[in-house]
Order: sequence, then structure tokens, then C-alpha cells
Amino acid sequence: MISESSESTEDSETALAAADTNSDGELSQEELEALTVDQLRALAEELEITLTATKKADIIAEILASQETAPEQQGDTEQQPGD
Repeated sequence: MISESSESTEDSETALAAADTNSDGELSQEELEALTVDQLRALAEELEITLTATKKADIIAEILASQETAPEQQGDTEQQPGD
């Protein structure tokens, strides 16, 4: 039998794969709308997004906004002077 903590971990590990139905590495609004609130919360946890919203539409908006800012932050940390 799988313990409750294992199920939670398993759910969050597969949240991104389940949400990204076209496997392009980005989540569209349509992909997110197909998920339940629990799946959206698991996805946010996997992506290390701190949610403040409680309504599904607002959670989706927070995930999309985080996704838009993430590449900018990664680019800033990867390019260092003198490399």
C-alpha cells in the first residue's frame, strides 16, 4: 500500500508532465484550465510558486505570470560578466 506522503510526492512529480500536454515546455492557459484546483496547487508546488489566490482562474493567472517572469530571471543568473 502506498502511504499518503508518497502519493503527494508522486502527484507533484507528475503535475508538470500531466499539465504540459503538447510537451513544449510551456504551459498554456488552455492546458492549465484542464486541471483541477488540486492539480494546479500540486503544479505550483512543483514549480516552487507561492500561490496567494484561492479561485481557479486566479491560480491560473499566477502560474502564467510566474512562467512569464521565470525565463528573464534564469537569463540574468546564467550570464555573468567575464564568462
